[in-house]
Amino acid sequence: MTQISFFDDPVRCAQMCNRLADELEQRIKDGVSVVPEGTKRILITGTPLAVPNWKLHNIIETSGAAVVCEEMCTGTRYFENLVDESGETLDEQFMNLSKRYMKTNCACFTPNTGRIDDILRMVDEYQVDGVIDCSLMFCCLYDTEKLAVSEALKAKNIPVLSLETDYTDKDAEQLRTRIGAFVEMLNQ
Repeated sequence: MTQISFFDDPVRCAQMCNRLADELEQRIKDGVSVVPEGTKRILITGTPLAVPNWKLHNIIETSGAAVVCEEMCTGTRYFENLVDESGETLDEQFMNLSKRYMKTNCACFTPNTGRIDDILRMVDEYQVDGVIDCSLMFCCLYDTEKLAVSEALKAKNIPVLSLETDYTDKDAEQLRTRIGAFVEMLNQ
């Protein structure tokens, strides 16, 4: 939904988000899940996978798992921390807006332990079974953090798969093999 909002008409997007939220709330009331019971829950972290790059999500979900959270440039960061609206002057409002943007835990900031803390929190919050850490070939910042993310997850016994990809489909079958094996391991 976040990625679609970058391209869609804002009014239409808000209407569709509300419609989806209503449907999901009704499904919760009715006890109807969007995935079968026991489906492994995946958190994706790493570099942006912007529209139309649905490759990773499609492979994960056709491999029998469900993406339940995205800690990515194009994921929860856009809506997770709200701007403090208490500023009465324009300067206070700009300061509040600036503080909100500086709370973003991106690989471009260092030191960046906050991003790892966010990932660990989201693993608990979204009841994640495994994490897929994805780096685009040209994004050295996330590639540099990959080891620290992986070590932090392994220290908490959280399964993690690190991948490198690009915006083409040339590696789709290789990704399908690796992700399929990861999901199979989670199902053991």
